[in-house]
Parts: sequence; structure tokens; C-alpha cells
Amino acid sequence: MNGKSSDWDSLLLRSEELVKQDVDVPRVERDIYQIEQFSEHLRSRVAQGDPTAKYLDASRLLAQEGLNPREYTLALQNFQIMPVSEDVQQQRGADVDSYVQQVHQSVSAAAIQMAHENAISSFEKHIDSYLDSTWQKQKKALFHAGDQFGAPLPALSKRDASNFVLRGKAAKYADVVKALNAAIANGTKIDAVSMFTEACKVSSQSSKDSAGTTLLRLWTICQRMLAGVSDIPASAVSQKQMLMIDGVKSYLEDNFCAHMQSVVQHHRTVATLGGHPDKSRLVEAYLRVKEKNRGPLDFDSPGGVDTVWARIYFCLRAGYTKEAKDIIALKVKNDYSSSVGEWIEEWIDGGCKPLTGEMAATALAESEKLLASSHGEGELRQSYMAAVCALAAGSARCADCLSRDFHSFFPTIEDYTWFRLSLIRVDGSKRIGSIGSSRLELYTLADFQSQINQYSAAHYSKGGQEPLLYAAVLLMSLQADKAIEYLATNKSTHEFRIDSVHFAICMWYHRVLDGLETSVSASSVHQYAYSLIHQDVSLALEYYIIASLVMGGSLEVKGRLLKELLTESHAYGVLLGSGGAVSEGGALAVFFPDRQHRLEVLQSVAQECASAAQFEEAVELYMVAERPAHALRILNHRIAEAIEMTSTEYAGDDTVLELCSRAEAAEEAIYTKDEFSGREKEAFEQLKIIYKIIKNWRSGNHHEVLEHLWELGFIPSDRYRVQACVHHLKGSHPAVVGMIQSILLAGGEALMKLEKPDLLHILVSFAAAIPDRISQQAYQRLSEYQTFLA
Repeated sequence: MNGKSSDWDSLLLRSEELVKQDVDVPRVERDIYQIEQFSEHLRSRVAQGDPTAKYLDASRLLAQEGLNPREYTLALQNFQIMPVSEDVQQQRGADVDSYVQQVHQSVSAAAIQMAHENAISSFEKHIDSYLDSTWQKQKKALFHAGDQFGAPLPALSKRDASNFVLRGKAAKYADVVKALNAAIANGTKIDAVSMFTEACKVSSQSSKDSAGTTLLRLWTICQRMLAGVSDIPASAVSQKQMLMIDGVKSYLEDNFCAHMQSVVQHHRTVATLGGHPDKSRLVEAYLRVKEKNRGPLDFDSPGGVDTVWARIYFCLRAGYTKEAKDIIALKVKNDYSSSVGEWIEEWIDGGCKPLTGEMAATALAESEKLLASSHGEGELRQSYMAAVCALAAGSARCADCLSRDFHSFFPTIEDYTWFRLSLIRVDGSKRIGSIGSSRLELYTLADFQSQINQYSAAHYSKGGQEPLLYAAVLLMSLQADKAIEYLATNKSTHEFRIDSVHFAICMWYHRVLDGLETSVSASSVHQYAYSLIHQDVSLALEYYIIASLVMGGSLEVKGRLLKELLTESHAYGVLLGSGGAVSEGGALAVFFPDRQHRLEVLQSVAQECASAAQFEEAVELYMVAERPAHALRILNHRIAEAIEMTSTEYAGDDTVLELCSRAEAAEEAIYTKDEFSGREKEAFEQLKIIYKIIKNWRSGNHHEVLEHLWELGFIPSDRYRVQACVHHLKGSHPAVVGMIQSILLAGGEALMKLEKPDLLHILVSFAAAIPDRISQQAYQRLSEYQTFLA
């Protein structure tokens, strides 16, 4: 306190001195208390307090009131002052127009800001949905990658074979396949496509799903397309194509009739069909709905829009050829030109096949003239008259012009397909006719198929959402092989793999597909048959027989597939019966009723097994196929291998004895005396002697070895027979020739032990004469035996 007083005293003293000086300084009258007060005030303004203590005090105060200080802190940090319209646009005028304009600008700015926020939100939602959709597609693709028939098919139960059942559509298809095999075996014909269609119809009615209905449509197309095709010779390709085209057109015409009835039914007020409709009335009612925006039509009021050619076209489109001729006779010949009506009638009488010669060129010229003078979509008469003339002329060029100039003329792929099929000529020269500058070019089925194939599957199937639509397009363009390949391999048609198998079977039976072993159709049938082996071997055999026929039907193919079936299933009793190949109780006898054919197939299967080193199966099949000599040949080689093993170990005796027992049974079953059978019998007898030699050599019975050694005709007993024995050995059985090294070693050791140097010298000379039959080590060993006795 004394320090502070002295300071104040000195301060006051200096202040007084300054006052006494003659300086122009403003005078301020303050006492000591006022100065202290102002000093404290200045100190508080420049001094920094402790914010932490204040923050803690404030937090405790908020907590006492039940408030969260952290939330308030975040709220203050995110606090934003939103401007109002007056802040954005200050009112500068007092008139109403200026005020409205300023409000409009403010509202526009707010709307832009809201649109920006909505756009960001929509974009984020779109990205989320896109990523989710992409993930689902990738997951589905991962699950089905490479899965053609590797996984169990959806119609197959995963239970064991004793409880196996085939369900739904697959069971119905299997019944048709059984009937098909029975007909083939009996040499009769059945309507396979109608039976498959009925099977699909029954299963689709029970499932009641849209996919089944669309699948039924595919079978219906096949049914109409294949009607009568089986009766046409394979060499009549053009006739077969024309019949199939007519079948597809007939289907499309009936489909369009149903479409017209549906349109009229849904627009009864506009259509005004009446109580007693006929085909002409139906076409008129359809036109009332289709052209309702054009005003009154000519068949309702005189002077209305001319629909004569539209009616003719839609009658033709629906297959109403009689009604089309009636309109031509009533309207065209009287109101237009009698010559036009005559060649159109002739075209209809000819089955609506494109005209030839001068009539075709006249029709082409008329169509081109109408298209050149048209002015787009609004002209009803010219477009339909040009279309009818183009159909009569068979002009694809005019069809292209219709598609280009009248964009809605072909509203569906069915309309486009019907029109293009009507233009096709299946035979004839490249130049059909010409008049003036108009020239007709041949439009073929290959041209139409090329136009269809310009676009990918996604173009026709709505991006893969309706995959069967593309299959329908392929069938309607007579590309059955591509339709089957699409159903069998495309990932979007995974649930229709079974259907692709039976489409392939149906197309093959009606001789639409060639029997090619490497085709997708053959592969799909084969893989489906393979998937049934461990479920139902009898049903698998049904499909294996069909697969062999689809793959060409050769004896080699049948043998290979039957070998696969037998070796995979081991169901010899079920397939062959208890009486072998001649048994009538086996499933194989149902498909090969001819005994000789059945034996040939089984022999082929045995050959396949032998080639695949499946010797057990090959021996059994040769015995069943009544080829015991072939079975004995395999057994001889196996006996030689087993004897060779006994020369180094004792574990092979049981195997040799078992094989010899089976070989004796095969030998007894040989009744023929041909060279092949005699050679195998002789080899078997020699192998039995060789086994005795090896067995006694291994036991050290050298006398027994020499006793049996001279029983072999190709072992020399004197030096004059060495070359003769070499020649004899070259003609011996391969199984016997392969044992010569072991035979010589056994004989050489026995001669050494019994001290017979002369015979050992002859044996060594014989070994030297066949260097390609024994190894260098074996010859050195024989030489050592000879040196030992020298």
C-alpha cells in the first residue's frame, strides 16, 4: 500500500510541474477516484479473460436446465441467415409494376435454388438405384456364369434316385420324348410338334405365368410352321421353305384377326360393329377405330375418306382373300382400273405369291409411281395401294420406301415380318422382269434373315426384359437353329434351357435341323440327357437315343453315347436285361428291336470303352455282344500285365487267376474257327505256360522252369532253330511278345543254376538276335550268366 501511495505522489508531482509550465495543454479536472475508475475501465477493455472457465460455467448452467450444450454449439456453427425477397431485391420504386417485377425476380431466384436442390437429390437417388441395379445384374451374372447345364436343372429334383420325380413341364416333355422314341422304333410317324405344344399348354395353364404363355406362343409358331413339313422329301428344299413361310404367314394372319377383334372389343362405341358381323364388317370396324381422327370414312358416308385400298390391305393382312377379291370386283375395277384389278385378282388366286414377267413389272411401276407422288403419313389411299402393288410385285425396294416414308405403316414386328415374308421368292432367276427403268430383283429368305440379324437380341427383347420375343422373331424368320442357340446359351433365357432341348428335338424330328454332332442343338440334348443319368437311367436312355440321332445317328456316335451312359450309371441290368443283348427285357431292346443292330451297337460301345482304357466294361460288353474273341484279346493283355507284376512281387497271383478264369469262360464261348479267334486262344494257352515259368522262377524251382520253357515254340533248344524262332516270335501275339524279356531271364537263371552252358549259349544268341525286344541291362545279365559258367 505504501508503494502505491508513493507512485501516486510522484504522478501528482509531475502533473503539477506540467501545469506550471507554459504549455498549451488542455486542462482536465479529475480527482483521484475518477482517475482510478477510468483506469480500471480501460484495463478491463484490453485485458483477455479465461474463455474456458466461462464455457464451463455456461455448460453447467445449460445442464441444470436439461439442455445439451453440444447440440447448441453445432446449431450455432450451422446457423445460416436466409435472405428474404426484400434483401435480394430492394424496393427502389413505389409503383405496383416495379414491385411485381421485384417479387417475380425474388420468386424466380427461390425457384432456381429449389430446383437445384431437387436436381441434386434426384441425381443422388438415381445413382443409388443405378448402383443397386448394377449390383443385382452382376450378382445374377455371377451365379449363372458358365452355367448351361452344369447345375441341376430347375425341373429336376435333387433327391436320391429312388425318390426321383420329374415335375411340371419337364415331365410332360419327357412323355412326348418317350412317345417319339417308340414311334421311331416302330417306324411310324407322329405329330411331335403338336404333342410338345399340348404339353406346354397344360403346364402353362397350371403355372399361370406370363412366361409360360409367351413360351406357348413359340410352340404355336412352330406348330404352324412345321405343319406338313415332315412329308416333304429332304431334297425338296424350296418346297419345304415355301411351306414353312406359308405356315408362319398363316399364324401371323390369325394373330392379326385376334388383334382386330380385341381392338373392336375395347372400342365398341367407335367401332359400331353391329349384331351380325362378318369379316368385311370386322375390317371396317377396325378402320373406324384406327382412322378415327380422319373424319367420316367412305363406307359410312359418301364422299368420306377413301379406304378402299386400306380395306384390301387389311383383308389380305388378316388372310381374308375372298373379301379382298369382293372389294376389288366392286370398287377397284369400277372406280380405278380394270387392269389393276385383274392382275391383283390373279396374284390372289396364285396364293399371294409374287407375280412374274410383265405383270410383276407393271405392279412394280405402279407402286413406285405411287410412292414417288406421295407426301408422307397423311395419304391413306396412296400408301395402302402402293403396299398392295409392292406385295404383288414382290419388291423389297418398295417395302423399304414404305418403311422410310410412312414410319407408322409397320407398327409391330409381326406386321413387318408378314409383309417381308410375302415378298419372298424361293426359286426363280435373279431378274424376274423389267419395264422402262423399273427392274425386279429376287428377294430371298436369306435377304430377310440378314435384315433381321442386323440388330442385336436386346433390340427385339426390350433390353432383355422379354427374352422370348427375340426367339419368336428368329422362329418367324425361319432361323430355328439360332433360336435354339439363343435359348440354350443366352444368360437371360436361363429358365428356358429345358425348352431349348425339346425345341431342338422337335426341329430335328421334323427335319428342319441337320444332324450335326458339333451343333448347339445336339450339345444341349446331350447335356440334358447326361444330367438325368444319376436320377432316372431309363429316362436318360430315352434322351441319349434322341441325342445320338440329333448328333448324326452314326454307329460310332451311338456307341460313344451308350458307353457314356453305361459307364456313368453302371446300370447294366436295367439297360441290357438279364439275358444279355438278345434279352427282350432290357430297356435297350425297346429302342433297338433288331437283334443284329443291337449287337452292333453294343460292340461299338465296347470299342469305345476299350479305347478309353475301361477294360472291365469293354470285356463285359463284348461278352454281351457275343464277341468273346474280342473279350479274350483284352483279357490276354491284362493277363500279361498281371504276370509281369508277379515277377517282382507276390501280390499279383490272385489277379492272374481271376483273369484266367474269365478268359477260360470267353474261350469256351468262342464257337467260330476263324484266324482271329484261333490266335487269341493260342495266346491264352501260351500265357498260362508263361505264368507257370514266372511262378516257378520266383519260387526257385529251376527244373520246373526248364520243363515249361521248352513248351513255348519260339524258344530255341538248339542253335539251328535260332533264326526260325526269331521269325516265329515276330508273328506271335503282342501280349506274349511283351513277356519275352522275363521269359529269357527266368530261363537263363535256371540254365545257370543247373549248369547247362550249351543251352545257355543258345539262349544268349537268341537274345542277341532280338535286341529290340529286350533291354541292354537284361542282355548284360544273360551274358553274366554265361560268363559264370565259362
